[in-house]
This record gives sequence, C-alpha cells and structure tokens, in this order.
Amino acid sequence: MDNYHDAPWLKLEDKSLLQKFFSRRGFIPSPNRLDNINGIAKAFSAIPYENLTKIIKSDSIINPRSGMRFPDELLNNWLQWGTGGTCFSLTAALIAVLNAFNIESYPVLADRYYGVDTHCGLVVTSDDGLLLIDPGYLMCFPVKLPSVEPVRVSNGFNLIELIPLQNGQKVELYTVVKGNRKLRMTYKVRFVDATEFARAWEQSFSWEMMTYPVITRSFAGKHHYLQGKKLSVRSESSTERKELSAENQMEYIASSMGINKEIVKKAFGVLNHG
Repeated sequence: MDNYHDAPWLKLEDKSLLQKFFSRRGFIPSPNRLDNINGIAKAFSAIPYENLTKIIKSDSIINPRSGMRFPDELLNNWLQWGTGGTCFSLTAALIAVLNAFNIESYPVLADRYYGVDTHCGLVVTSDDGLLLIDPGYLMCFPVKLPSVEPVRVSNGFNLIELIPLQNGQKVELYTVVKGNRKLRMTYKVRFVDATEFARAWEQSFSWEMMTYPVITRSFAGKHHYLQGKKLSVRSESSTERKELSAENQMEYIASSMGINKEIVKKAFGVLNHG
C-alpha cells in the first residue's frame, strides 16, 4: 500500500493510529472503494479546523517546515486532546489516510480574497471523474468536480455552489445563505506535488490569522465559527452572533469545540505574550 505519496507530510507512519481513529469514529472499512472514500471523509468531520496547535508550535520552531504537523501528529493529537489543524494539515492527514487504503488522491491549491494559494483541498480519482473533498472548509464528503454545469450541495447549514471555469480547470466555490451568494475561493484543479504543497503550507505561517484564534466545527446540525472574539453559530434557519471575552473564548473552545482546556490556555498564552 502507500503507492502514491512518499513525502512524510503526506504519509502515515504509524498505522495503528488508523485503527484507533476509526474505532473512535465508528468507521468499519469496506471492500467497496467509494464506501471507504465516503466513510473516511465522514470520519474526518469530527476533527475541528483550528489554528491553536499551529500557534503553539510556531512559537518554538526553527523554520516553517519544522512547524508543519504531519499526519501522525495530527491524528494522535486529536485522539489525545480533540485538536485538529488548519487546511494544510487536515488535507495532508486525509490524503495520508486515503493513501494507506491505496486510494489515489492529490492536494489542490485554492486562491482566496486575501491571497494566492492560501487554501487547499484534495481531489480523489474515481471512475466517474474527480471528486473534491475539503476538510478545511467543512466539506467532509466527496463532490464530483464540475467541468460544464454548476454543482450544488448542502453541508447541513448552507448551500455550496461549485462553478466551473475554463472547462473545469478552475472551480469557484460560493456559499448561499438566505439568498445571499458569496464567492469564498477558487480551486485550481491541478494536482500539485508534495514540494509545491509544502511550500504553500510553509508560507501560511506568516499569515495574519496566526495572531488570533480561528476555530470552526460543524455538529448537531450547526456550524460553530470563532474568529478572534467574534462567534457565529449558524443553522439552516438562523444565525446567532456574539462577541466573547478572552476568558469566555477559552471556555467556549473547550466546552463546545471539544478541545482540551490546557491546550487552549497554552495557545492563548502565546497570543498574549508572543
């Protein structure tokens, strides 16, 4: 197995982590390839998008490469502390798990309003075309990438539109909430190699978002999103917004996002004194 990626940031070394992770998530591997793709992606939906672990690690790194949290570290940390990662570490871990099942997948980069190659997802090959999964944008299910006609899917709290450009060489992702349509990113549907992916990952350590907490997770039919002191909780029918003090942010992250309180305190310590 492990036929597709040899770079350590796209490969799982300790295969016992798979059994522990799947046991915790209730996933049983199937002889059917598509069932495994769906099941593995769904298992990842419990892992939050968060930058706390990245903030902690970046406080003591020699260079950005040493701050990259490889798949073994991400899965082990989730099992221990309920932490997750940002789009690059989440995507890398999901590719590594699929790789362990001999499922061919590759990273793709995306442009957001604040810069080029500032987001990523992954593409899985299938007999029916290319399937997009984006664990960093709470899209933990495969969606066939469009080449001509738009594709619309729901992630439980808003509608996602994928609009193909240039015969599918690029795909725009829009969210639609109560009729309000907003462009979120543009995927470049080109498989990037491990080196190019790592380069984009390393550049992410200099972003502004490393100066405040960003945590998002979907559970119980709601999307919980904390950016700095601003909290948004969205369901299909309503959105609740509020501002939280630093103390209440830490409490909310631990109680509602499921992240170990000591990890939360450590990250806030770096933010306050870094």
